[in-house]
Amino acid sequence: MPLDQLDVMLAAADPVERSNLQTAALERALDQLGASITARSRRFRRPWLSRPRTVLLVGVAALATSAAVAAGTMLTTHTGLFPSKAEQAMGGPGEALNPAAPDFRAVALQVASDIPYPDGYGSWRDFLISREIRFADGGLESTGALHGWFAASAFCAWLQSWRQAAIAGNTTATVAAARTIAQAPRWKAVTDEDPHPDPSAANDPGAETGTLFGWMLTYRDAVQSGNRARVDHLLAAGYGGGGKCWSSDPAWMEQERLHREWRSLSPGERARKYLRFLANGRS
Repeated sequence: MPLDQLDVMLAAADPVERSNLQTAALERALDQLGASITARSRRFRRPWLSRPRTVLLVGVAALATSAAVAAGTMLTTHTGLFPSKAEQAMGGPGEALNPAAPDFRAVALQVASDIPYPDGYGSWRDFLISREIRFADGGLESTGALHGWFAASAFCAWLQSWRQAAIAGNTTATVAAARTIAQAPRWKAVTDEDPHPDPSAANDPGAETGTLFGWMLTYRDAVQSGNRARVDHLLAAGYGGGGKCWSSDPAWMEQERLHREWRSLSPGERARKYLRFLANGRS
């Protein structure tokens, strides 16, 4: 049968006229649905696919993927999708990953393989991976964004390691931790997203000042000067990317889970809670 004749037959059998798919009402409905999906995205995920219509298409693709899984095809973390330059600016470079896939943990460990964590803080890396899986919610995440989250998590772990070594009077460990903290702003995971970290440069409108990883420099300078009180103050205040060091610490997040009433605390009250948490050995 000629292809043009087949096209005519298929068009005749289509239960929905093409004009019905191009109405202003349907366009508005699709935009509203896309916006609703976007609103559900966690800030933590920093999804690079953030435009309403694009997110809607990703949702449709996810449904198709679910059907493929049901048919016996293995769902994998690697999607083969890469963000455009504009989308990279919103959510990081690299391939889009699916945290809901069963092999995500193995892929995430590969992404994190060049990010050093201090001895005794491997649980921080595992905590980040588990959190990404738990809150996947059908969203995608770029390898660059995930790499950056490992960098932030490890940096915060090194801050804690430096604190503990300084308190214990372990000069060797204190110097080693300070050296890693000084190097962190030049990690590839950092410079891929923020080539020139700056704690004072203008960021997104309405957001805190500083580039994406500029907050690291403020901590670095306090560590280099040996000012533990300054580091404690910054940590207690949740300084840095909306409280990255709070959310990276599994022990503190467990305390918040156990004390849901803390959600109503003022920033000052919450900071005092965290200071006591630090003073008591993070337990």
